[in-house]
Amino acid sequence: MNTESRISGPVVALDIGNVSMRLTFEEMYRRFGIDPADAATVGRLWEHGAALETGRCTVPEFLERLDDFTGHRHARQYLLEAWRCGVREPMPGMPEAVRALAARGVRFSFMSDISPIHLDQVFKYCGFVHLVTGGIYSFEAGAFKLQGSAMFDAFERRYGRPLVFFDDRIEIIEHARGLGWNAVQFKSPEQVLRDASALLKEAMPPQR
Repeated sequence: MNTESRISGPVVALDIGNVSMRLTFEEMYRRFGIDPADAATVGRLWEHGAALETGRCTVPEFLERLDDFTGHRHARQYLLEAWRCGVREPMPGMPEAVRALAARGVRFSFMSDISPIHLDQVFKYCGFVHLVTGGIYSFEAGAFKLQGSAMFDAFERRYGRPLVFFDDRIEIIEHARGLGWNAVQFKSPEQVLRDASALLKEAMPPQR
C-alpha cells in the first residue's frame, strides 16, 4: 500500500467495514462458542474489541483478554484466527468501482474504526488496496470516528479534506457533516461510482 502523506488529485475517503469489505462475523461467533442472539455476551466480546480498536491494549493483551473471555479453552493462535475470520471478503462491486474512478485520477484513502488484526486482513483480501494511499485508523488515532474530531483532524492533516467520504452508518455521516465534511451514506458500489463521478465533474476546471 502507498503511504505517502500527501495526495495529488481529488481524494475519496472510504470506510472499510461494510463499504470496502463485507463483514461476516457469524463464523467468528461460532468459533468462540457464542450465540449471536445473546446480545449481552456479544456486547462483552466487542468491549474487548473496542479496546484493541482504539489502541487501549496491544494485540498480545487483547488475546489474553480473549483467553479469559473464552474460559482458557483455546490456544492463542486459534483465538487470533477466530477474530480474523470476520473480515476476509471485499464488498462485491467495490474493486470495479474504485478502479474505474482511479482511472479518472481519483485517489483513495481509508477512514476506519478498525483493529490492526482486521487491517491486516484488509491488506490481504481487499482487492483494490494497491489503489489506496494509506488511511486513518482508530487504533492509531486512539478514538473512534464518533468520538470527537480526532480521526477527521488526522485525515485532514495527512491528506486534506476529501472530495467525499463514504460510510455505511448514518450516525457517522451526520457527525462528519457536522465537522464540515461532504459525507454520503454508502448504499452500493454503483452509488459510489455515480456520486463520486458527479462530484469529480463539478470539481474539474472547465475546458478551454
